[in-house]
This record gives sequence, structure tokens and C-alpha cells, in this order.
Amino acid sequence: YFQGFRVDLPIKSARYRGQYSSYPIKLFYTSNIPIILQSALVSNIYFLSQILSSKFAGNIFVNLIGTWGESGYQRYPTGGLCYYLSPPETISHIITDPIHAIIYIAFMLGSCAFLSKTWIDVN
Repeated sequence: YFQGFRVDLPIKSARYRGQYSSYPIKLFYTSNIPIILQSALVSNIYFLSQILSSKFAGNIFVNLIGTWGESGYQRYPTGGLCYYLSPPETISHIITDPIHAIIYIAFMLGSCAFLSKTWIDVN
């Protein structure tokens, strides 16, 4: 809804007397598309990391991408890049591991800002 808003900037011609026109400027609103794209990016990184971790468990490069633990049927990141791209689960996790929270927040804000700018340029 807000993406359709625009402001008409009035322009007066210097060459032709009395000629007025307007230049529409779209407002900077990108809806929730950057969040969806960022979520898809992280999901693909998780998926790739889980596949590589199950096939090449001891490889140092695979461990840099992510190591995974299991709790019943659910897998969760325990180390590597995927751990830092995952959100902290509780306030106590934020207090015990503030670096994880800071990296996660910086990645979320940075990637969403980049994807938002890209979405504006493409649209």
C-alpha cells in the first residue's frame, strides 16, 4: 500500500515561460520483501551447511560454515557461520554470548538494508 505513495515535485521551465510540470518521487518503502529474501538466503545457507556437514563431518572448511547438533528430530547450529546467523533463543543466551547477538543483529540489519536497496533499484 505504502509503496504506491509518491510526492509530485513541481518543476518550472527556465526556457519556456509559464510551463509547469511535475516530477513524481516514489517514497522509500519496500514492504516485507527484503525480510523474505533474507530469510530465504539464510535457509539456503543452513540447507547447504547441513548437507555438507552430514557428508564431510570432519572437514575444517565445512566446520567453518557450520556444525550441527541434534535434539530429537530437530537439528540446530552449534558452531561456525550458521551459528552466528541464527537468532539467540532467549535473553540468557544474549547475556552469556553477546558476540552472537551483535553479529546476528548486524547481519540482519545489513543484509535487509542491502536487499531493500537492491529491491528499490530493481523495481
